[in-house]
Amino acid sequence: MKLVIDFIKYHGCGNDFIIVDELEREIIPEKYKGIVSKKICKRRFSIGADDLLDLVPSSRADAWMRIFDPDGSEADMCGNGIRCAASYLCEKTGKSKVIIETRAGLREVVKVNDEFKVSMGRLLKKYGEQRKFVNYSFKDEDELLDLKMEFPIIGEVNISIVNTGEPHAVIFVENVEAEDLEKYAKAIAKNKSVFPRGISVNLVQVIDEKTIKVRTYERGVWNETLACGTGSTASAAVAYLLGKVRSREVNVKVKGGELKIIVHENQLYMIGPAEKVFTGTIEVEV
Repeated sequence: MKLVIDFIKYHGCGNDFIIVDELEREIIPEKYKGIVSKKICKRRFSIGADDLLDLVPSSRADAWMRIFDPDGSEADMCGNGIRCAASYLCEKTGKSKVIIETRAGLREVVKVNDEFKVSMGRLLKKYGEQRKFVNYSFKDEDELLDLKMEFPIIGEVNISIVNTGEPHAVIFVENVEAEDLEKYAKAIAKNKSVFPRGISVNLVQVIDEKTIKVRTYERGVWNETLACGTGSTASAAVAYLLGKVRSREVNVKVKGGELKIIVHENQLYMIGPAEKVFTGTIEVEV
């Protein structure tokens, strides 16, 4: 069976996405969505992207953004992706504010000049809120911040395990560029005995009282990405809670650019760019 798929390519700080608009009609049958994602996200052999964003109708929002990773699995949330989806929807509808449904809940996105401000929800940091992602002997009320845990290959590390729509491990280091991120990924991200669904790993360097630098190895992509919105949000929130930064407005430097994260008691916000790269049509054999 051959599918003819119209798409739009976007990126947010180098984190790139293929958007397929299914708001008016189905283009990719449900049983083929994961297969199509595996095929068209493959770099050098197809369009290439970190995720496929499938926009489908929602009874509660302007659109439901379904996120399919390059391994064919479906993710709950994508911070850079939701800005790109919002940019597309704002251009299509003429609105400056949209509501987007995700598997992590409803997210409001507002266009602010040339950037987009996303309501990222609250930081989930207790074990009881993350039980399906963490297989360990914690109590439900335990906050998984700044824990000493032992892992193969890397030994004992101080780690914070949180969720910002996606599960993240946050680890502070002296110099992110000097670290072997792949080694952390093997020890933590792919450690199915502790993280049965995998987990994204963020190495964080504190630059000053309001600035951090982050490198992220993303589950689902199973590689380092140039930026990760949920990872940057998690890293900034943890940095503030642990007193690593003093400002509630945290500048996050990533390989593909810079994001701003605003940390409030029960709400996190992310501000960053979203850029259209090109549009096209591809035929995919499934």
